[in-house]
Amino acid sequence: MKDCLLFLHGAYSSKHLAYYKKLCRGRFTIAVDGGYRFFEKTDLFPDVLIGDFDSLKKIPKNLPPKTKVLRFPAEKNQTDAELALEYCFERKARRIDLVQPSAGEPDQFMGNLMLLTLTRRLVAEYNPQVRIVNAGYEIVFLDNTRKIVANAVGDTVSILPLSKKVKYTCRGTAYNVREFKIKQGQSVGLRNRITARKAVFDITGQAFFIRVYTGDFGQKGA
Repeated sequence: MKDCLLFLHGAYSSKHLAYYKKLCRGRFTIAVDGGYRFFEKTDLFPDVLIGDFDSLKKIPKNLPPKTKVLRFPAEKNQTDAELALEYCFERKARRIDLVQPSAGEPDQFMGNLMLLTLTRRLVAEYNPQVRIVNAGYEIVFLDNTRKIVANAVGDTVSILPLSKKVKYTCRGTAYNVREFKIKQGQSVGLRNRITARKAVFDITGQAFFIRVYTGDFGQKGA
């Protein structure tokens, strides 16, 4: 298993369905409980349907044999999204996208955001690429690493430090900085606009990398 696409619960706008369908190409798809709504709207079927089904309520009757159903009790120590992410880790998925079409309830959104940090705690034998993505933005957890974005002029990037102190270097943006220190809780790293065809971001420490797309539903850069 190389590339996984997890569809989380949320509001899937009809105008974005084509974008999400394109993301599915060549990917192993997982519907996380209420995330099955995307598949209902597109007449597609996931490879796996996982959850306690508090959002979906019941398992669809028209699932094809290829869809594996993993049902968990409502009273458990992990969220459905965490269980789905660990399912991918166990199978050594190299790239994992969590599609969260809308922020939804704040506690659920923040919980999903923190799931990005699980790669450091749970996965030692390999280094998967994990992000939250939708038609408007992507969020990545960076841990002493580099992030390169190509062909995304006009998009904005924000760096939110998770470590007590982060050193931030970037080029190809409106504000190029070198080893700029951002303390935990500071917002000085918000909204740096990409101005070059190739933008490079180096982080020493741990931080969330948030890229907001300008038009074209994020299909300009990688």
